[in-house]
Amino acid sequence: MCMTGRTLSEYMGMGAAGMTALVSFVKYLQPDSALYREMHPRDEIGNWSTVAKTNAILADLYDAFAMVHSRKGSRPRPYPRPNAKAKTIGGGAIPIRDFDAWWGGK
Repeated sequence: MCMTGRTLSEYMGMGAAGMTALVSFVKYLQPDSALYREMHPRDEIGNWSTVAKTNAILADLYDAFAMVHSRKGSRPRPYPRPNAKAKTIGGGAIPIRDFDAWWGGK
């Protein structure tokens, strides 16, 4: 709603053209949007903001430069990545026949 200025009911009221616009909007969402992250939970790169990506690239370049130009020493440790230790909850979709019991908390 914030990006388009329209609500879901407005898209639904526009008929086929509204649904086509909504599908196109969702298809081309930015990787750091909440809906994209919900639709692609295992996409580790999508969970990064642009600033985090830039910082990781700059840190890796600096480490590579320092490693090439240092005489002795250990290799630098990689820059910590977001979701490196993320836990996955669940193993897939819930079958339709089990959904009502799950939703009701039975």
